[in-house]
Amino acid sequence: MWRVLLASLLLLATAGCTIHHSREAIAGDLSYVPPPNTRFVSEDDSGLLLFGLISFSEPDHWAVLVERLRRKHQCGRLTQAELDFYTDYWILVAFPVARVTMLCEPVAPAKY
Repeated sequence: MWRVLLASLLLLATAGCTIHHSREAIAGDLSYVPPPNTRFVSEDDSGLLLFGLISFSEPDHWAVLVERLRRKHQCGRLTQAELDFYTDYWILVAFPVARVTMLCEPVAPAKY
């Protein structure tokens, strides 16, 4: 009997899983209609947590993720922000993840 219990506990400890903490809209102007060339873009960052107690690194703040989005995708305007927090658990190591998804309007070309 104890062997079955031990095997079950080992299987549970070594199985990877993802726990979704929250998904929330940060800003959303529903009356604003974006131009047709707008696209969804996403940026995420993860941290490292050992044994559920020792945090080696944490995901970047959402403002850092938004600025990284703006530069990476060359967005003129970012709208309809959504922020997700979830954690991937693998054996004794966990990876907390923060992801921001937004609508990106490209930079308008300069007029001469």
